[in-house]
Amino acid sequence: MKKPTIYLDTNIISAYWHEGGDLTVAARRLHTKEWWNVERRHFTAFVSVTTINELQAGRFRRQAECVKMARSLPRLAMTRKAKEVLEKLLESRLIPETKPGDALQMAVSTAHEVDYLLTWNYAHLANPIAQARLEAICGGLDLRAPLLVSPETIPQVRFGQDIRRRS
Repeated sequence: MKKPTIYLDTNIISAYWHEGGDLTVAARRLHTKEWWNVERRHFTAFVSVTTINELQAGRFRRQAECVKMARSLPRLAMTRKAKEVLEKLLESRLIPETKPGDALQMAVSTAHEVDYLLTWNYAHLANPIAQARLEAICGGLDLRAPLLVSPETIPQVRFGQDIRRRS
């Protein structure tokens, strides 16, 4: 049986490797590592060139590990359909113009109809308003929207939850 697909936002990979002492960031790191080590095997995980480019930008601790992890995963391409989705996302202002990386990652994951987009970005991605607006955009493009989730909210096999999406 085919595994559900999941797109990993850049912040999932950086959270896995982050070593800061802030309590919120430490909790995200813990949830991310727990999901990665226990649940990831139940999914086919993807990134895009945007993920790798964002991880290569600037300089930060554990950057090499982040880039290596991202490069080890299969990449989804920026297709004509992804560009069409990107245009609609920007046109609808679902993602602010100041966050082009968020828009690109949402567009790529949507165009490839992955089951889940895993992110720690509650502001622009993993929230019910963004989910509803993305579903409306996808309805107009005859696409199925990914479920926008975090490592805290994604269904998990170890809890007996069904991770397979219904068509």
